[in-house]
Amino acid sequence: MTVRGTADEIQLAALTRILDDYCEQAGMEGAHPAREHLARRLIALFSGGVDSPDDIRMALDGVAKDWRGTSAASHR
Repeated sequence: MTVRGTADEIQLAALTRILDDYCEQAGMEGAHPAREHLARRLIALFSGGVDSPDDIRMALDGVAKDWRGTSAASHR
């Protein structure tokens, strides 16, 4: 049994996969500055009881849209 807000190794692998897939689809690969921010948000969501991959992705959409606008401008 896992305590709410803690991840066992299977859950941690799933969360990592969600983050990797999300960042790849959003064009935030490698050491993109938004990746760490999104990872923190993902952990906060999971700690708050959000554990559905679809719910996590939808919540990350709101965070990522801010980064997409600023990162595009900063890389010109």
